[in-house]
Amino acid sequence: MTTPESRQAPLGQLLLQAFQWFDRGLLAALDARGFGAQTPAQSLVLAHLDMAGTRSAELARRIGVSRQAVHKTVGELEARGYVTLEPDPDNRSAKLVTLSARGEQTMAAALEAFAELEAELARRLGTVRVRALRSTLEDDWGPASSG
Repeated sequence: MTTPESRQAPLGQLLLQAFQWFDRGLLAALDARGFGAQTPAQSLVLAHLDMAGTRSAELARRIGVSRQAVHKTVGELEARGYVTLEPDPDNRSAKLVTLSARGEQTMAAALEAFAELEAELARRLGTVRVRALRSTLEDDWGPASSG
């Protein structure tokens, strides 16, 4: 008989917890580097921006949230000086969300923080396990099945 204590957590839940570990570490590192406190939503928007800019609708699709949620978060990031809204050369009625100079500095700091977090994970779990994890995550898993 399987008891609640003996059941394994679903892999998706474990992946989400791992993501949240990295995100919390990233947000703390950015705050410590003088970029101020950011929300997980702001972190997600910044992580999904293309270097040439991205429409809010595309950000919403990538993140899996509503356009209104992205619009609110982009407004917060713009007010804090991390992004700018530029005319989309392919669609006059649309705007591209682009990184400002401060946003580019934030992204550079984020990459440094990710390297530090990965090194910390290697210290905690071992280099071989972290390399295996990276290799597995880099594999092409193919499209998700519908059930």
